[in-house]
Amino acid sequence: MRSIVQNKVEECLEILRWDRTKWADFWESLRKKFGPIVPNYEKVLRLSDEEVKKILWNTERRELDRFKWEWLDVSRNKKVECAESLSERAEFLELKREDFSVFLMALLGKTDWMVVDGEKEKIVLIDVFSLWRKGLLKELSLATLQAAIGFRKGENVGNYGGKKAYFNSLLKKVEEILSEGKETLKDLCEFLRNHVSYYDWVGFYFVEDGKLKLGPFVGEPTEHVEIPFGIGVCGQAAERKETFVVQDVTRETNYLSCSPKTKAEIVVPVFKNGEIVGELDIDSYSPSPFSEEDRRFLERICELVSKVV
Repeated sequence: MRSIVQNKVEECLEILRWDRTKWADFWESLRKKFGPIVPNYEKVLRLSDEEVKKILWNTERRELDRFKWEWLDVSRNKKVECAESLSERAEFLELKREDFSVFLMALLGKTDWMVVDGEKEKIVLIDVFSLWRKGLLKELSLATLQAAIGFRKGENVGNYGGKKAYFNSLLKKVEEILSEGKETLKDLCEFLRNHVSYYDWVGFYFVEDGKLKLGPFVGEPTEHVEIPFGIGVCGQAAERKETFVVQDVTRETNYLSCSPKTKAEIVVPVFKNGEIVGELDIDSYSPSPFSEEDRRFLERICELVSKVV
């Protein structure tokens, strides 16, 4: 499959090699270098030449410097994360159509993402500088997935508000899915995997005969269809009756490996009448991806699941 994500941030940061009084000239060179992409970006934002010059003049060199060094420190990993988050969801995003590419760029910081016409296809522009300004560089892959989903929905401009806001928007759909009952748990797994860039295996285990037995799931097949309490991350979560988060599975001695790709795992119990009846298990191919927002989001989902199981 072609490389759907292209990193153009460093090319944009060449502006730092120019005298500040010439930054408008550098922007003009970007217009030429990236064909219709930059002019169409300005067009969507309805920016005149004078407005572009004003934005550039009000941008501090030291701010761009800080961004540059933080980006260079993580750029390779972030580009790979973004590419993998889309390729792992190829069917959902209809990547075989090859009708769009994602460009990671450092633009004017006016919006987090935008869809513009390229020479042969649509370009989903991710303004990494805008995300960095909001302290959301770590969540770049999630913002990129949101933008790709937005493109498929026909949206042209958007902002990523961070995990809390994003997860709150997903909960509305989760409630809608679960309103149809227990039979929709597989749909819920698919929804979570497709909409969260680092949820790479999503499934449920349910308590039967004193053990955890595999229920609906989405992702690679697993040999762990039955897990005793206390064994592995799932078994430990069941035994302790609490959410169990492992940010690095290589450091966990009591761990059942499902895939060599897995780097982290979170398991959230499902309770009914105070007793554990099941678990939501999520594996991630990204290192240390889970935050407190993930915990709260998934625990809320398990509360909703408890009402239909």
